[in-house]
Amino acid sequence: MKKESAAFGVFLLLTLSDAISHAQDMPEQGQPPHSQDTTQETPDADQAAEEIREGATSVVSIAACKAAVRPESADAALKYLKQGNARYGKGDLDGAIRQYSSAIKWDPCLALAYSNRGNAQRRNGRFEEAIIDFNKALAINPYLAGAFNNRGLVRRLKGEVDDAITDFSRAIELQPGYAPAYTNRGNAYRDKEDMEAAVADFDRAIEIDPRSAPAYSNRGEARQDRGDLEGAMADYNMAVRLNPDLWQALNNRGALRFRCGDAEGALADLDRAIAANPDYATAYMNRGIIRLLQGKKTDGQKDLDRCLRLDPRLRTLVNKRIREAKRIADGAFGAADY
Repeated sequence: MKKESAAFGVFLLLTLSDAISHAQDMPEQGQPPHSQDTTQETPDADQAAEEIREGATSVVSIAACKAAVRPESADAALKYLKQGNARYGKGDLDGAIRQYSSAIKWDPCLALAYSNRGNAQRRNGRFEEAIIDFNKALAINPYLAGAFNNRGLVRRLKGEVDDAITDFSRAIELQPGYAPAYTNRGNAYRDKEDMEAAVADFDRAIEIDPRSAPAYSNRGEARQDRGDLEGAMADYNMAVRLNPDLWQALNNRGALRFRCGDAEGALADLDRAIAANPDYATAYMNRGIIRLLQGKKTDGQKDLDRCLRLDPRLRTLVNKRIREAKRIADGAFGAADY
């Protein structure tokens, strides 16, 4: 039984570990939401032109657009932009979208208002609307690295991995020290099963920002994919050390601990992941299946019920894992699918 449980743990781990994507506003960067791009975008025509260091046509276009906006309108737009950022930071995505829309109404050439609204649309699951906003931001300012990065995130979520890599690469060209773009491109390379390229990008992200917990967690997954379990565990440990509440890293380390035969350590990590994010469906699924394997039928089923309430899309995967666990546990827990 112990040997078979360990074998199941391998399959569980490979299927249920989670990668972390970096949006422009990820708090691991040590900056308030949107602060990096906000400090670069201004309503003044001369400063807008200075922001763009090449491409005369784009400079002329932005400068002319800004010149058409009256100073009082530009000031009002920036006020709404800041209010949108504040609401975004508090998790009020619909409120943020309303404020960004007001900013755009006052200043249709404020690229950051489109880009930030695109971020809020992305987090609301409105991917098509997000793409439209990022496209508009880049039409106004084709040198906005954050907009390329964030459009790449949406494209990856839509399964357009090659296009996502193109966007992340453009963000890196524009801003070579942009660690989140390296992390995101590394995740996209993992999607293509190009682990060598993925690890190289994660290495670069860590070189740029040695305190990037998501980069360590994602590199841990890539190392695990390559069979380097010791290196993976070291990366997960570092990620958790840098950010004790990084639930994806806690989930991944818990899955790896289970794979290595440390069920109690795995459960401790999954408990912490859920405490850090009570809406984290993957951790409930992992913890539920481990509890079922331990014969804790009631607790395990509660976790799986909670998982499926949070993310019904996992139903097929949960049922598959339960059937595999049942074969291992010789029917020690109930027979019903979810």
